[in-house]
Amino acid sequence: MKGEGRLLAIPSGVDDFRKIREGGYYFVDKSELVSDIVNDRSEVFLFTRPRRFGKSLNLSMIDAFFNLEYKGNKWFDGLKVNSHPEVEEHRNAYPVIRLCMKDLVADDVEGFNGRLKLMLKSVYRGFKYLRDSDLVDEDLRREYFSAGDLSDMQMERSVISLCQMLEQYHGVKPIVLIDEYDNPINNAFNRDFYAGVMGSLRRFYSLTLKGNPHMSFAVVTGVMQIAKESIFSGLNNLRVDNVFSKKFDERYGFTEPEVKDLCAYYGHPEKFEEAKEWYDGYRFGNADVYNPWSLLTYIYNDFEPGTYWADTSGNDILETFLDGLDDSTYGDLVALGNGKTVSKQIYPSVSMRDVDGDLDAVYSVMAVTGYLNAVPEGDNDYRLSIPNRELYKVFYENVTRSLKMDVGVAMRRFLGSMERKDAQGVEESLFMLFSKNFFDILLRDEGDYRLVLATIALGRGGRYDVGIEREAGNGRADIIIRRNDPRYPNIVVELKKSRSDDPEDLERMAEKGLRQIRTREYYRSLKGKTYLYGVCLQNKKAKVLFEELDL
Repeated sequence: MKGEGRLLAIPSGVDDFRKIREGGYYFVDKSELVSDIVNDRSEVFLFTRPRRFGKSLNLSMIDAFFNLEYKGNKWFDGLKVNSHPEVEEHRNAYPVIRLCMKDLVADDVEGFNGRLKLMLKSVYRGFKYLRDSDLVDEDLRREYFSAGDLSDMQMERSVISLCQMLEQYHGVKPIVLIDEYDNPINNAFNRDFYAGVMGSLRRFYSLTLKGNPHMSFAVVTGVMQIAKESIFSGLNNLRVDNVFSKKFDERYGFTEPEVKDLCAYYGHPEKFEEAKEWYDGYRFGNADVYNPWSLLTYIYNDFEPGTYWADTSGNDILETFLDGLDDSTYGDLVALGNGKTVSKQIYPSVSMRDVDGDLDAVYSVMAVTGYLNAVPEGDNDYRLSIPNRELYKVFYENVTRSLKMDVGVAMRRFLGSMERKDAQGVEESLFMLFSKNFFDILLRDEGDYRLVLATIALGRGGRYDVGIEREAGNGRADIIIRRNDPRYPNIVVELKKSRSDDPEDLERMAEKGLRQIRTREYYRSLKGKTYLYGVCLQNKKAKVLFEELDL
């Protein structure tokens, strides 16, 4: 859809389908989700995807298509769903009950139930025409349209009762849409009222969705598929579509052609490769997809890359992962930082209770919430990787947060200076890193040794395979940074520490380090542009000598 004379607005943060179609916003057409739902004929759909991947917008689109309140709208003109004639009989043919659980956050069970009751009262006000209709059961009208507060039992039965009244009035069973069904559960996690919230929601969802005879179908969205707590206990009519499912894989997130069209439409087709580096890397079913929130925000900010998705909420699950690192997971972090994959058993249906002290469960949560990409290998085995440069940056910043603040700054300058052949910048940053913090660690503490390695690797977003004291040529090089991307150089570093106060010894030892790289051929297995750094640290000084090879 193109604008007339001016560009369509970028819908960054806009999740109202009607507003996008009426307000002159660019729309990435996912309307075939409607025909998918019609043709599937399941009674209850549960779509789970990471946050900010279009769940609320798609739910708003479903509401716009089916809701009889919007009969005669033009919002779907020119969209792909119109190539599916089988959906026409369903267009704006149903009453729709729409619930959003996003803001149901409280400090105890009573507060949660109170907020849920207020939300349900608000939903009922949208159907106040039922209150005085003789078509509707009088007892139900009196019970649910009274001025008094709902009891707990009324709360639990409120949606099924509303479905019954709407069916009586319209002669057609309504559709139920529930957005962010798991948000109250995640907010109650690790708090003493968790069990109470789970109990209320289990009864509410069960009565609403399990065998509801007055409902046409329901669509439920969330981030996680919470099944071990039996939130949907006995719900045999549930069609679950998660990040590993194939049926609806392209309906959430942007595909590569869609991203190319966006970059071209906003005047910068040459930015596609940068967009791919920063925001691609997710795999839903058989589809490779981009993060829509970050991609749209990137374009909105004049194609300036940043960690837009990660900045929309806390990164508690990543902090849990880093807090639980042991020898094995240090190795996983290094491999992930180097752009490699690690194989793990992943279960899409997870329990938040399992996360505490169980790193296997943490990996599962990281996969379904978007911090790691997961590609199936068979059974429950998956190859995990950091999806893109945005997430590398998030990992890196969380790792450096566990170090001193000045170390994080020095680490960024160290990596950037080496790539730019800035010997003075390398001198200053290496002195801060190794003389003040890490030089002795490289000789003593295995855990921190790996942490330094992982930090260096994560800092360049998978561009390199980073190794410390790695076998190379005729010996072991202190640091070898092998490029994964031909746009960047290979880097070999040999560190020396001078015990003398003689300034000339600083130069001699740096030259000795550079000579050692050459004579022992630490670069033997490298190809292409390669930077050699001989480094000597002496008290509060550092000397760096540089040489460039084309191998």
